[in-house]
Amino acid sequence: MDEQIIKISIEQFRDIYNSVDVPRNILDKALDIKNTYSCFNSYYDPKMIWAKKIYNNNKEKYNKPKVKSRFHIIIPDFTKKSELKRCLIGNLNKLSIKNRDSIYEKIKEIIAVNDNNDNKDDIFMIIWNYVKTSDDELYSNILALFDKEYVCAMLDKLWNNYINNKEWDPPRYIYENNLLVLNDEYDMYCEYTKWKRGINNINKIWIKYKREELLILLNNIADYVVSIVYNTDIYKYILDILLEQLYKILAIAKYNCIIDKIKNINIKNLDNSTKFFIYNIIEL
Repeated sequence: MDEQIIKISIEQFRDIYNSVDVPRNILDKALDIKNTYSCFNSYYDPKMIWAKKIYNNNKEKYNKPKVKSRFHIIIPDFTKKSELKRCLIGNLNKLSIKNRDSIYEKIKEIIAVNDNNDNKDDIFMIIWNYVKTSDDELYSNILALFDKEYVCAMLDKLWNNYINNKEWDPPRYIYENNLLVLNDEYDMYCEYTKWKRGINNINKIWIKYKREELLILLNNIADYVVSIVYNTDIYKYILDILLEQLYKILAIAKYNCIIDKIKNINIKNLDNSTKFFIYNIIEL
């Protein structure tokens, strides 16, 4: 590291931020996006849309189904197996902090009844999909309701796929489309946020259940970052996605050997956002 970042106070940042004059049409656009695309419902800043307008380009449209506000699985048949799945999904959709004890008991009963039949893996994978789509530990805690050996066996399979298939690496459409400057490609952006949320939630599971093997994942991501950090053909936010994964894992499970790899990156010609991610990592 041969360069320092100048830090300003939050008050100074707030003053500058609040001084930005956002046109009325952009404020209306922000409201329309929040009402149309569920991935923006929690928070979306009109200034981000204004920035997109400024740096806008004309890419080919990327048509994907709109992301629904909540994760649902539609099961069209009415067999015993499908009834079981509907019952499980119904309980998962109802799960909240207030009713978690009663819902956990119902799910525990579903798992126990199907402990020795072919439905067990299906039950696990339905729960796994909820774990990926929700930041709430209410869902990841359900894994503890399974037999410990069974959970370990299932997670071993998922972990091996995750490592061998490099599932931490962004999908091709993220490499092929600059998500920061696309023209109103909010479907694609929602798809991206869905993938990113899933990866971060899965990494939380690896921290909890795969601590002894976690260094494999960290080395894979860190080595890839080092290999592409100066590649101008790769959008800079790809680096930021990978560095953010590293930071979130290292903030919980610190490995100095990984931090040292990032520390050795020459940040002189990198974008500011990438520099911030790197500094956040080396300051852990």
